[in-house]
Amino acid sequence: MQMDTIGVLLSTREWNQLRRKNNIQDEIWCLFVEKAQEFNLKIVFFTLQHISLKTLETEAIEIEKNLSIKKSTLTIPSIIYNPTKFFHKKNIKFLRELSSHPNFLVINEHQIIKKKNLHELIQAHPDLNLYFEDETVQSNVALNVYILGQKSINNVWSIPIIYINDIDENKYLLAGSYPLLVNQELEYKEVKEFLMEQSQKLLKIIHYYYPGIYEIGIQFSIHHNGQIFIRSTCSFNYIIKELFAWKRQLCYPIFESALNTAKELLDKDDSQEKPLIESQPKFSSGRKEFFSGTDKKQLKEDGESFLWVKLKPFDDEDQTVKLPVELINSAVAQLNVLQFGIKQLICKIVIEEDIQISSNSFQTPIEISISSSLLKMLRIPENIVYQLKVSANKIIIGPTIGLLLGEKNQLYNPSYMEKFTDRLGVYEKFGGLVIAFSTRSIDWEEKIAYGLIYDPVEKKWDYGSAPIPASLYRRNFHQKPERIKQLIELTDHKLFNSHHYKKSDLLQLQAEKKIKKHLPDTHLYKNMSELIKFVNAHQKVILKPVSLSRGRGIFVIEQDLEQGNYVLYDYRKGFRLQHLIPDVTGLAEMLRSLNVLNEKYLYQTYIPLLKVDNCPFDVRVVMQKQNKEHWICSGIECRVAGENEVLTNIARGGKAMTLEEVIEKAGDHLSFEEVEKNILKLCQQFCHLMEEKDEHFGEFGLDIGLDQEGYPWLIEANIFPSFKGFKAMDYDIYLKIRYQPIIYAVRLQGFKVAEMEEEMTNEVYHSIDSNS
Repeated sequence: MQMDTIGVLLSTREWNQLRRKNNIQDEIWCLFVEKAQEFNLKIVFFTLQHISLKTLETEAIEIEKNLSIKKSTLTIPSIIYNPTKFFHKKNIKFLRELSSHPNFLVINEHQIIKKKNLHELIQAHPDLNLYFEDETVQSNVALNVYILGQKSINNVWSIPIIYINDIDENKYLLAGSYPLLVNQELEYKEVKEFLMEQSQKLLKIIHYYYPGIYEIGIQFSIHHNGQIFIRSTCSFNYIIKELFAWKRQLCYPIFESALNTAKELLDKDDSQEKPLIESQPKFSSGRKEFFSGTDKKQLKEDGESFLWVKLKPFDDEDQTVKLPVELINSAVAQLNVLQFGIKQLICKIVIEEDIQISSNSFQTPIEISISSSLLKMLRIPENIVYQLKVSANKIIIGPTIGLLLGEKNQLYNPSYMEKFTDRLGVYEKFGGLVIAFSTRSIDWEEKIAYGLIYDPVEKKWDYGSAPIPASLYRRNFHQKPERIKQLIELTDHKLFNSHHYKKSDLLQLQAEKKIKKHLPDTHLYKNMSELIKFVNAHQKVILKPVSLSRGRGIFVIEQDLEQGNYVLYDYRKGFRLQHLIPDVTGLAEMLRSLNVLNEKYLYQTYIPLLKVDNCPFDVRVVMQKQNKEHWICSGIECRVAGENEVLTNIARGGKAMTLEEVIEKAGDHLSFEEVEKNILKLCQQFCHLMEEKDEHFGEFGLDIGLDQEGYPWLIEANIFPSFKGFKAMDYDIYLKIRYQPIIYAVRLQGFKVAEMEEEMTNEVYHSIDSNS
């Protein structure tokens, strides 16, 4: 029977030690291999340095049955078991790259949680009865306790071992530590129950925030006064080596559990990996909301009603919400559902006669009493000002806004989220819940997202959980497609930036009559002969990698008709490198030698851009959704290339100027008003075409090139544009651009953005005649 292969990732030092050993019978990994044979698994060992993600091969060693070492080069196994803690940034970065590769699944993407992040995680979950010890009183420590957690593919944690080190580094299993505990006036049963209960709670939380961890050690300390504190996490490797040196038979069940997980992952069918999609009930957006009462001006604006509220919990078994009489009419009998995010629960509505609504705003919300059980079941964070509206038979509390991050969960902590804080500078205009999370941190059965919740009072981010929000702003495109599809269904298509719009997508627009005349002639690279033919026809051509942005990976090919040769300009290193090539054969050889065409590239005619002070520039136009029907232009900047540069990217030393400034400097033959009008018309045409697609977009950074006559060419469309130029040129515009996707997420849910409706209306560029 053919054996399945599991890769084991070692440090370079461990790998070399294993390779050089003549007698490896006592080595720890010999035990691992021996156990693997019971699962009909072949184990190969390699390091990060041996892996090539280009060839998908690695140099590896294998321990054979006669205990000899066999060295070979092989295809990287699909399941990689990582027991190693890496320290160097280069290794950590490469391990993340390996973990996110679609061909591989890494068991243990990382080994520990930083103490600072662990502390923040525990603080955010008060149900954990855990406290960190004061590091200044280490002398109080009597015993150190080590617990190993191992996770199955069903996300169930087991604790195969708990052992204790005394101050002399003597080791004891917890079951044999009774005399030690008695010395600290502790009961063995109580200690065991506390450690098991708190560890299981913590491990469950770790799974949602750090789903790439399958094995982790937790270290506790017991002080002389009998108090138990948590100290830190430690790596699997640390624990397994301690156990191997102490009682190696303890390693067998631990290895068995690890191998069982690897085997099950190998055997798991792709279709089983996808969580079942629980469809979200869909309600017509056309249903009229109702409000009645004397102060209709406070409760109703532009036909859409809401209240600013703060929730006050009270003990009640009936899952009750108490609402002011002004908010309720005769239809109260049908009002029996409370919704927060995408979760809904049946509830009881009670009319409160004594709740007065006078001045109602974010600063002066009314208090709404709500059962503690409802708050807990719907995971509604307290101490946040919300909007409340009544629609048909539902009370909806919101808005709930999700920032959908990538899948590198180990990066996402309160410090990482600080860069998103400026997006919430107008938070008081809409209130509600803002949570950033990964698709890997979702409890799909309960529809709960675990992530980082914005604290509007402290203006910081804390670990927390809440229902999947009602609208989602996608901030990354490295998620599994089936998870995105599921979120689109659960939010009733309120996930925007649903598709990663790439350079190659512009190719599809060349068949659109309205816009094709503004597109450079563009082709996806297929073969060398077609590229050479295109260069000879157009004399100057630009090559762009499909997957990169900000001027990275670009080449320009120019044919010199007088000399009969070619010039290849290489911009990959941040400066221009020039290659003089005598003929077509040399050009083809040069492109191959530079590995240019091993990546996915497109090529297009080079547009001779308009210049300012002999420096070319292009125009970055930020188009963003105002609401479901309208796109607005949030800002226009011109990116002027640096001296002796052809590429205009700010990241490559360019500078930002206003459109009016560059048109004035470019020459008297151009009218700023006419150029601006043509640019905006082109951008609106593009956005309207995007509305016809079966995707949901919320913003674009459109790069427009102006030729010598001021004619606009659509060069690129970026789904996540950089705003560096705006930040330097006009900070107020930069902030408005940052706010707008959040505001759009609020409006998608039907909630209000106070004092901004009239302000934003003037910025809308209305629909363009289909014939224009």
